[in-house]
Amino acid sequence: MKVRQITIIFTFLFLSVNMSAQDRPVFHANGLIFKKPRPSWVDSVMTGLTLEQKIAQLMVVRVPLNLTDAKAAEFSAKMNELGVGGVCFFAGTAKRQVELTKLFQHEAKVPLLVCLDAEWGLGMRLTDCFSFPRNAIFGSLQNGANDLVYRMGEEIGRQCKMIGVHINFAPVVDINSNPKNPVIGTRSFGTDREQVARLGESYIQGMQSQGVMAVAKHFPGHGDTDKDSHLQLPVINHSLPYIDSIDLYPFRKAISANAGGIMIAHLQVNELDKSRPSSLSQVIVEDLLRNKMNFNGLIITDGLDMKGITNDYKDGQGELLALEAGNDILLLPPDVEKSISVIAQAAGNSKVLRNKIDYHCRRVLQAKYELIVDKQLDLNDLIAPDITDLQRCNDIIADLNINLDRRIDSLINLGIASKAYPGCQIVVMHKGRLVMSRSYGQLSYDADADSVTNQTVYDLASLTKITATTLAMMKLVDGGRVKLDDPLSRYLPYLKNTDKEKITIREAMSHIARLKAFDSYWQRTSNRDSIFQLIAESKLNSARKYLYSDLGFILLSDLVEKVTGMPLDMYVERHFYIPMGLQSTHFNPISKGVDIERIAPTEIDTLRGVIRGYVHDPNAYALGGVSGHAGLFSTAEEVALIMQMLLNGGELDGHRYISSAIVDTFTSRHYVNLDNRRALGFDKVTFKPSTASTPAPEASQESFGHTGFTGTMAWADPKNELVFVFLSNRVHPIATPNKLAKMNIRTDLHSFLYQDINKK
Repeated sequence: MKVRQITIIFTFLFLSVNMSAQDRPVFHANGLIFKKPRPSWVDSVMTGLTLEQKIAQLMVVRVPLNLTDAKAAEFSAKMNELGVGGVCFFAGTAKRQVELTKLFQHEAKVPLLVCLDAEWGLGMRLTDCFSFPRNAIFGSLQNGANDLVYRMGEEIGRQCKMIGVHINFAPVVDINSNPKNPVIGTRSFGTDREQVARLGESYIQGMQSQGVMAVAKHFPGHGDTDKDSHLQLPVINHSLPYIDSIDLYPFRKAISANAGGIMIAHLQVNELDKSRPSSLSQVIVEDLLRNKMNFNGLIITDGLDMKGITNDYKDGQGELLALEAGNDILLLPPDVEKSISVIAQAAGNSKVLRNKIDYHCRRVLQAKYELIVDKQLDLNDLIAPDITDLQRCNDIIADLNINLDRRIDSLINLGIASKAYPGCQIVVMHKGRLVMSRSYGQLSYDADADSVTNQTVYDLASLTKITATTLAMMKLVDGGRVKLDDPLSRYLPYLKNTDKEKITIREAMSHIARLKAFDSYWQRTSNRDSIFQLIAESKLNSARKYLYSDLGFILLSDLVEKVTGMPLDMYVERHFYIPMGLQSTHFNPISKGVDIERIAPTEIDTLRGVIRGYVHDPNAYALGGVSGHAGLFSTAEEVALIMQMLLNGGELDGHRYISSAIVDTFTSRHYVNLDNRRALGFDKVTFKPSTASTPAPEASQESFGHTGFTGTMAWADPKNELVFVFLSNRVHPIATPNKLAKMNIRTDLHSFLYQDINKK
């Protein structure tokens, strides 16, 4: 096909165009500025259109999937017969979309608006193209996101232009204010109106710098819904002041940024219009957006084939009401011919409606002039993105990675500034590789306190349960020396003839043994045997349900000693820490030669003074510093090696410590029927992931780990091959309030890592 035969410049449309350069509309780098062109081009097109074709010009239709050449020709012919205004692609490859675009535009009597819904890049729809991370990733950056989002929008716009797309239905500027929202979520830039608005502006300006129209969505705000408008009509019950100051705020900023389009959501916003969905409401579309907010770009409905509309408005009625409400473009009508017929019939009896059709048709044609005709684009120039374009995207991602590192630094430093902890360590291993090992802050809040280093030793608190006691029990079960369903009393005679006689190892390790959560035994005795006896004499809880308890793990440490003939600390050192080369992992670290200057202090106690180098937990201290529930000290790097060994199924650096079958057994849940999320010794994610739990909601159900009272956390995820360790002395100088937990720092840090993995 010759170039002149496939050009997008339609000769008959230009015969009447005779204007000087200064008369032409301007497409500014920062957005569309609709300067009305001299009427000759728009008028020449309008003169040649029937009423039905003017109506059809307002419609953007869905391109069917998997079109053969023959079916594509039929589809193109039908569009021309009806005179539809544009097409929207949803799937396939860039190469095939270019072929179809050339066909459709070459055959079109009036240039078609080619649209795509590519919020995070062409790869959202086209299998051979690149996808950027979701908006939430950029929104989570503390600094540097504006430029990155501008560059992302710019690159998406450039690639849209390459394949002949004029309008991209992006960005989402809804505020993600409802965590149960099934349709917005990570598509939003976040929960803060300023942040959403600022990054929305950057995206709009970046994309429109390439001559591709941005469409801010979903007006008047889809962020606080718990229903998907693809399936049903969500209801918004916000007050007018809230709507005005929160929901509409990003759209005002989008208008200031000269967004070429705004998409209207299918919502029931009761304080604005109780009688109609927002997309069909003149009060919301024309009165509020067009007149009160002074938006002069294209107003586009969300897909009219969505059930939020079609459940109640059928056979073209939704399209008619959407037009009457003031929308310029009727997106994806389910029955194009029926919709044209219904609107034309209504217009035959209404001069007001005929004038409205003319008004909106002129606006659509004006946009076509701006986006297509005035640019004199040649269809032969359309081409699919290639490896060079992929590299441009990867350059943006590389800079994003740098900012993700800054985001971690920023969040940890925020915790230090807020006095959630004076300092901390963080270690990350991914796919068996150490990818991050960092230290922050100081050992205390004293101005002259030493800085935290990677060699700083922390009190692990309850991480002892998994890095010592559980390891020992895994080794004993693996060697056949004990069985999980053995009663504790088989090895601990003082439990016989008590209500604890039948408690099994499996029950104690799953926190389902009816033992009380804790008791202040240290206040009554400092004798090790006496504490065991007091536990034996304590009363069991009546209900057999999950209750996190230190008592079972105190008993398990004694069980290890009774079975092996050596204390827990000696057993785990001999079988794990020494073979693994761990030099800083000890109970009672000072007695093992660890310099006290390396050890982070914990609480300043009224009885013990500054606790440093001795276990913080008072029951563990009364037990001589060696207990099954607390007492171990270590560094983040050495804890990470223990977790990596478990992640590897019991093997590290060619040495097998435990069988993989035993690791699977201990990291699996055993009492799901009792609504117990815990495994044997290990904590697990909640059954329904939540930001309220310490591991990230993105962590898999296969993952396992634990947290500690002193401000520690260790978590391993076999599915994602990720190990995360965070150690701090958040209890210094006092244990309350627990700002570390309230600020959700460990969860957010963990979540950042999953976002980074998913992005890559």
